[in-house]
Amino acid sequence: MLHKRFLRSVLAAALLLPAVAATGAAPAAAEPAEPQPRGVLVMTASHGEKPSPHANRVLLTCDPTGGTHPYAETACTRLAAVDGDIAAVSVGPDRPCYLIYAPITVTAKGFWDGQPVRYRETFPNDCVLEVEKGALFRFAPGGER
Repeated sequence: MLHKRFLRSVLAAALLLPAVAATGAAPAAAEPAEPQPRGVLVMTASHGEKPSPHANRVLLTCDPTGGTHPYAETACTRLAAVDGDIAAVSVGPDRPCYLIYAPITVTAKGFWDGQPVRYRETFPNDCVLEVEKGALFRFAPGGER
């Protein structure tokens, strides 16, 4: 069905081209393209040492800020400070964490400033994840911290 519609569109354009050329009409100016976001990332977080198909998943867009990430503005600010290098995000310890091993694996795939981004790391528990990455993965299992 889509193939037939495409062929009809091509045929109609081919038939109209000589008529437009004969009238001497100038081609319309192309509309300016919408600016691309500085960064677009699909981010996941799941219990365990490996990513899960049942992971919590959000979309983060930066400049302009948006997506489904609950703390998009803070996450984008942290990423901008390190030019999109998620491994370099280091919030620093502001509290002690419990010593229970309940691993959480986080991933991010997308782009930043036109460059591909792929990140994966497993943290010993949600507290360590929060202390090290702050709001960046604050949608992870374990609730608000």
